[in-house]
Amino acid sequence: MAKQGLEAVSLQQLRALAAIAETGSFTLAAEALQLTQPAISHLVRRMEEELGQALVVRGRRIRLTDAGQMMADTSLRALRLIDESVGVCRSQSQLSEGRVVLAVGHLTAGTLMPPVLGRFSQAHPQLTATLLDSTAEQMMSRVLSREADLGFGSDIGQKHSGLATEPLFSAAMALFMRDDHPLARHAEVEGRALDGLPFIHVNPDANVWRAISRQLASTSNVYPVVAHHVSMLSTAFGLVQAGAGVALLPQYVDVLMPARLRAVRIVRPALEFPVVAIRLAKHPLSPAAMAFLAMARQHMKI
Repeated sequence: MAKQGLEAVSLQQLRALAAIAETGSFTLAAEALQLTQPAISHLVRRMEEELGQALVVRGRRIRLTDAGQMMADTSLRALRLIDESVGVCRSQSQLSEGRVVLAVGHLTAGTLMPPVLGRFSQAHPQLTATLLDSTAEQMMSRVLSREADLGFGSDIGQKHSGLATEPLFSAAMALFMRDDHPLARHAEVEGRALDGLPFIHVNPDANVWRAISRQLASTSNVYPVVAHHVSMLSTAFGLVQAGAGVALLPQYVDVLMPARLRAVRIVRPALEFPVVAIRLAKHPLSPAAMAFLAMARQHMKI
């Protein structure tokens, strides 16, 4: 069966014809492509055989036939695009250019992520990183839709088979309250002391809160009473400041804690907030995303 379309013509043959069109000479074309003149002649003749007509008028003065000129013009345009694309891919693989988009949970975005982003920018100034503040559901949907390359935040559990989860570390949980709260004078409190407190719940859809609620129920017979559901850490802190309740949060968010608040560690049970990276399970990461994930593995910690 005869070959059709691009299967009949090789990239090297297109380069040979384009070089002849640009130089007007088999010899100069050979020099430009670092081949021998007979090799250039062979490539063009094979191409003519595949296409079933002459492309070059041979003689003391080399010129192209109409078909040859058409093929040469098309080859020049195509080769320019191919070479540009190859150059971009090589630059990306060498981290000379590229971008990574991150969907980051609200509790992680303003606390753990800024130092990592700073290190990443210093190590790879040619790369661009975009951070999308996200709820747990948004983090997953943005990775699944490929709006984001990576997600960082609390453990999502086994919610979607299309996502791969990589644990990074676990942080101790603390109870955030006003400094005039009765529990604020303690260095640490037991889980049973949480019974009956009005909670401000940040990002309640996150899997981690269900796990913590089960742990408190099984070990301390405590069933948290949620007074307010919020998405943003700043809103939770504002409500705590206003005396609307307390918030159970990973202790590392205390770097953003406003004045007149206190964070007290929870013991018996020791509650933990696992921080993970998520990505598409069956889709390779770009070189820029791979570089950022490597940076996060090394430096995203408390």
